[in-house]
Amino acid sequence: MFRLLAAAVSVLLPAHAGADELQNRLVAGARATDTSGHAFRQTITATGIGVGNKSYVTAYDPRRAAADRWQLVSIDGRTPTARELEKSRKAKRDAVPAYAELAKWLAAPATRADGANGTVTYHYASLPAGTVKLGSHDASADTAADVVVNTRGGAPYVERVRFTSTRGFRMMLVASVKSMAFVSRYRRLPDGQMAPADMASAITGSMMGKSGELRSTVTFSDWQKVR
Repeated sequence: MFRLLAAAVSVLLPAHAGADELQNRLVAGARATDTSGHAFRQTITATGIGVGNKSYVTAYDPRRAAADRWQLVSIDGRTPTARELEKSRKAKRDAVPAYAELAKWLAAPATRADGANGTVTYHYASLPAGTVKLGSHDASADTAADVVVNTRGGAPYVERVRFTSTRGFRMMLVASVKSMAFVSRYRRLPDGQMAPADMASAITGSMMGKSGELRSTVTFSDWQKVR
């Protein structure tokens, strides 16, 4: 039912001015993607300035009450303490990562390059407001993006997105970002839905007077439709 409704909505919505036909198809496909009823596991590793070396595993299940949908599974390979579990439960979280988020900006002005192996790459010199946010800082206008699209058979989909900063900026008075790069990859689940596979980031700059680099990876696994 959701697929039919989403397809009908995408037909009724106007195409984005300036976007080519492939971009419009990608936006429609992203809008039609729904993984809100999927459970999954998320593994985060981080190293560098401000964090040292940390690893967190959390599990997400939409069948639970809103406050309990994220469950902390482990920290640095060990079972979390009761205090850590409670702190994680109360932590403010961003929206659940989803392929559908791409629909918000994929139709923005871009330069297209067609590859010989069935891929198409779009280069975005800058991004719409709200696309790339670090804390309260909106870095979208100072971020470029390269999007690799798979067009080999079936519906086209985004395989990889790379964001890179075009200039440095300051955050919250105590942090300065010299450069940053984020790479996200996506995959098709057995039920046909698109979902994040992994994300990697590298940020160089300074925090509280200490200069260095912060690297992190986020891996998504054990996707399962549960409702």
